[in-house]
Amino acid sequence: MRLVLADSQRLVIESLAAALTRRGLDVVAVVTSPREVFAKVAEHQPDICLLSTHFPSCSGLGVLRVISKRHPGVGVVMLSSGSDPKLTRAAFRCGAAAVISRDRHISDIEHVLSCVSQPERAFDRGVLGIAARDFRLSRVGNGHRPVRLTPREKEVLGHIAEGEYTQQVACSLGISEATVRTHVQNVLSKLGVHSRLEAAIVAAQTGVPGCDLPGVPAWRAAASR
Repeated sequence: MRLVLADSQRLVIESLAAALTRRGLDVVAVVTSPREVFAKVAEHQPDICLLSTHFPSCSGLGVLRVISKRHPGVGVVMLSSGSDPKLTRAAFRCGAAAVISRDRHISDIEHVLSCVSQPERAFDRGVLGIAARDFRLSRVGNGHRPVRLTPREKEVLGHIAEGEYTQQVACSLGISEATVRTHVQNVLSKLGVHSRLEAAIVAAQTGVPGCDLPGVPAWRAAASR
């Protein structure tokens, strides 16, 4: 896994780079400005860019948009300073693969990076409650139409809600990764959403008719706080 790390605070990002390197990750560049981010991502084509949500000259979301457009194969993980529901939602809308607080333990950051290195977008399950607080339902759960998932789709949705990526879901259910991807696309289409995170939030907030997920009441409580 090749990484470009970007944060305006050099001491912070160099310390994080050292910690990740000790854990066996390949940090190919450490940068402190948007201009350097664009240059190093273009030069190295990393698997992941760990990007701060804020720079003195601009928002990290603007940088995220540019990277997503120019380098769609690069996964971008946003490194936030706290729990900001609007920022979290905006980051996912702009194409972020994950959002994690810089206050989290290095092992948590490593885990999220590992998930994002998989072919499908992943999310840290800890972000679910944060994102749910600002998520506004549109086409799902508004009483306009029922959503009917097959038993297998319900199982897949449950694993999605745990933040699992395709290989994990396939192992858990004893099916192929290709079959998992098909079920995931069907679930997203039926719920009228565009990401796994949104699917998990919809299930948590609406209880999607016919879809009983373990832990949904707890998620609803988290979303209402």
